[in-house]
Amino acid sequence: MRKLTGIDATFLYMETNDTPMHISSLMICEPTREGENAYEALKSQIVDRLHEIPAFHRKLMQTPFYIDHPVWVETDVVDLDYHIKHARLPNPGNLEQLRMVVQGLHSLVLDRSRPLWQFYIIEGIEDPAFKLKKGSFALYTKCHHACLDGGGGISAMDILSDTEPTPRKPQPKSEIRFASENPGFFELIGSAYGKFVQQQVNNVVALPALSKALGNVVKNTFEDSEGLMKSLRPAPKTRFNVRIQKQRAFAANSISLKETIAVAKATGTSVNDVALSICGGALRRYLEGHKELPDRSLVAAVPVSLRELGDKGAGNQVASMSCEIGTEISDPIKRLKAVNKNSARAKKQMAAIKDIFPTDYSYFGAPIIVSAMAQLASRTDIVNAMPASLNVAISNVPGPRKPVYFAGSKVLTYFPVSIATHSCALNITLQSYVDRLDFGLVACKVAVPDVQDIADLIVDEFAILQRAVKALSKDAKPKPKKRVDA
Repeated sequence: MRKLTGIDATFLYMETNDTPMHISSLMICEPTREGENAYEALKSQIVDRLHEIPAFHRKLMQTPFYIDHPVWVETDVVDLDYHIKHARLPNPGNLEQLRMVVQGLHSLVLDRSRPLWQFYIIEGIEDPAFKLKKGSFALYTKCHHACLDGGGGISAMDILSDTEPTPRKPQPKSEIRFASENPGFFELIGSAYGKFVQQQVNNVVALPALSKALGNVVKNTFEDSEGLMKSLRPAPKTRFNVRIQKQRAFAANSISLKETIAVAKATGTSVNDVALSICGGALRRYLEGHKELPDRSLVAAVPVSLRELGDKGAGNQVASMSCEIGTEISDPIKRLKAVNKNSARAKKQMAAIKDIFPTDYSYFGAPIIVSAMAQLASRTDIVNAMPASLNVAISNVPGPRKPVYFAGSKVLTYFPVSIATHSCALNITLQSYVDRLDFGLVACKVAVPDVQDIADLIVDEFAILQRAVKALSKDAKPKPKKRVDA
């Protein structure tokens, strides 16, 4: 038995039928051996390695009377016929059809009576744009955010995948049996009250660190009054700041990681700055095209990992910082420099509180109270009437730098598929994979039906930024002196 932390449990409480809280990925794979059944091969490989990923054989158990967060317990059966599904695209099997399938699957919540994950093998991918081998397929994965964050998801995929075409020897079975757990009433009650007491002790122990962090925040505030004013004012209201509905829209596109690093190096910025900047440029043009561009910059929520180096554990270890992304600036170089400055300011504030950022909380009746707040947001228009603290979520997840294989099939793309929420109807997540930056965009289909336009504009904005950097480099070179003959 393992109790969920406060931040893990919050993803459960925030979930309604309109706001699924699972994180996903979409990988397009091509086989290294023709004629192999991708579904059966991958199913066998997961069976072989399932015990290595605790989140894949645990299910939820509520505490009595919902007085505290749920606990994870070992399940007695993992039904792979439920957890690993099979689908096939109709002819011609193009990328647009794949997007339609994924956004439909992404709208469905996971069954909480089972371990909170599912894989879909989608065959029939024949889009000429990918020039794929016969038998290529897509792998769509989903796992509840209460189980794993982005870093934990990458670690799980590292376990299930291989770094070479030959996988570990499979051990095919139709189901896996584990030693089930069934903690009793008094054990759960005792654990809950023990957690309440421990939380108060932790609060007292944390007081010196809290005092130091507040001092750092005050110091940073006096040193940067402009940053204080920006942080206090609400974000401009846009079509992204609405109560969302169930249907999802999904979009994908990619740019070169090598070229992105080159732009960052040439401008004295970071890869993350470049990504935020081109997203800002794309959103500027998108909203401008709809005649909805605000005078002030949009604000992005940018997740920050709290994981220590080498930590591959499950559970959420993430915070979030707010960063203006320069949508009020038309010039790509000026926008990038502004984003770099805004990002540095946000990182400085985050560094001041990172060590005390709350990843856990516990109070009497939390499941009922927080879930009620989520239901209020889903069933009323209160979100539409409230000021916006941010406009869009933009996340950068480091992925594998070498090709990976699933059951002998090579992964060509690794698109993330994340979460849209009330008042943040658009989520842009990018993940590095080998020499690519794969962008996956998820949105409320009602608020942003044309989300693929934004994905295409991101690629276009990167090309514009590259040309501007190249022109800047030429102008910066000293011109040769003219020879003056005597």
